[in-house]
Amino acid sequence: MAFRPIANYEGKFMLVAAANGVTFTKGNAVVDDGNGLITNASAGGNVDVPFIAMETVTTTASGQLVLCVSTAGCSRFEADCDAAWSQTDVLTAVDLASASTLNPDASDDDLFFIEKGVGTVEVSTKVEGYFVYGAPNT
Repeated sequence: MAFRPIANYEGKFMLVAAANGVTFTKGNAVVDDGNGLITNASAGGNVDVPFIAMETVTTTASGQLVLCVSTAGCSRFEADCDAAWSQTDVLTAVDLASASTLNPDASDDDLFFIEKGVGTVEVSTKVEGYFVYGAPNT
């Protein structure tokens, strides 16, 4: 799973209104589409990630409810990266590479703070950390 909740997520599951015609995948980051509905996050979007989709579904109507978990309040996630993490990536804020991965080598948007790597440095593509609010470049 792209972003998997691992700590402090209890009681943070909710149904959130989504945009029409969007395919959500369980574990993907989602953002506000500007109309109060959620859609998939993207690289370089430079907007906060308030939710992670917790079901795979394609919406067929505007406002259709999608099960999500909130990223607020110190929720911790195991996250997939688009490349192996380095020790220098730990304790830094990084960007999304896509709705399902982080780019541990990019820090323009600083949306996810890597607290630690999972597995072997320079080999593994999983990290643990949390989403940062207040995208610095908005």
